[in-house]
Amino acid sequence: MKAALMSGAACVAIAALFGTAPAFAATVAQEPAPTVIAVAAPRATLTILANRINGITVTGHNGGVITAKAAGHVTQSTRAAANTPAVIDRLDPGTRYQVLLNNKRIGFVDVVGQVGTTQELTVETTDQVNQVSLTWKHVVNKGEGVPVSFTAAATIGSSRVPVAKIITTDTHAVLTGLSNTERYTFTVTASNSASTGRASIASMQQTLAQISGSFAEPSTAPIATAQIAAPAAVPTPAPVPPATKTIYVCPDGYTETGSLCQKLLAYTFHDVTTTSPYTFHQQFVQTGTHITFSTDGSNGGTYYPKDSWNSTDGSPEGFYAVIPDGYYITAKDAPPAGFTDDGTKYTKTDKVKDNAPAGYSDNGTSWVTSTAKIAKVIPA
Repeated sequence: MKAALMSGAACVAIAALFGTAPAFAATVAQEPAPTVIAVAAPRATLTILANRINGITVTGHNGGVITAKAAGHVTQSTRAAANTPAVIDRLDPGTRYQVLLNNKRIGFVDVVGQVGTTQELTVETTDQVNQVSLTWKHVVNKGEGVPVSFTAAATIGSSRVPVAKIITTDTHAVLTGLSNTERYTFTVTASNSASTGRASIASMQQTLAQISGSFAEPSTAPIATAQIAAPAAVPTPAPVPPATKTIYVCPDGYTETGSLCQKLLAYTFHDVTTTSPYTFHQQFVQTGTHITFSTDGSNGGTYYPKDSWNSTDGSPEGFYAVIPDGYYITAKDAPPAGFTDDGTKYTKTDKVKDNAPAGYSDNGTSWVTSTAKIAKVIPA
């Protein structure tokens, strides 16, 4: 009975003596944790970011004059208050700048420019009905920096929310988990630390099921165990869908040029008028002539020997001059080459080529725009 009434403390003592712990041991009380009434604010980290096209941002500084300089390039500076982001623009992309705070170097940064576009996006089927393979090319702009990342995505209809997306530094990617009954629009966009480039876009004209001939979605449900039933009658085979193949063609209005599709527009022009004030010259108005005799040619005019003109005119020996009589006036000059006189000034109008329309460039003979081919399924 005494053993049965032994206190818990005695059990603990005996357990300690023999090196074993009581089975009912548990924490029943402990000192409360202190209440936090204040925490020091974390110290801002000085950071130099190449997050602007041809520019940088400096954060976590204590204020002052921030300068970016590189040998052979224009030095740029700005003054900023403490803990206020400092922005410096008009830097040269592809250049490594030394960054100083109050003339003390705080680091280096590689300035980047606008990232280039992606183009020639090609989307192909794989041996899996719910995935596609994408390949593309990238136009490298001067000073866009490395690495450039690419975001490949698939969307449905007018939705901008991708149902599949992958980010990579390669120029190819595989998108999985697609439905074989939807028609997707695929985009690939290049990005660097400061900008995003123009996307390359390709749209499906048929679903993956129509392309592959497989109309069943891949099942994700667990396989259930079923009892073996008696063989059923063999059903009539379903019609075999006609064999098809996928080709890539240019959209309407575009012409195939190598691996791209191009559309040309003829140049358009606008008039540019140039004006010039009148210019003038002195013009002699002849009213008659007179004859002056001289033997030394000092009277001007056109001289003739006396005897070659009229041997019986009774003039003295020597020469005579036929001199025009009249007066000078100020006369307006003829218009310069290509100009006409509009009554108040010289003027000419030239045809000047307009700027290229949005999305077009000038190839020297016309305006041109390019796009990638689109998938089209045709009978095999």
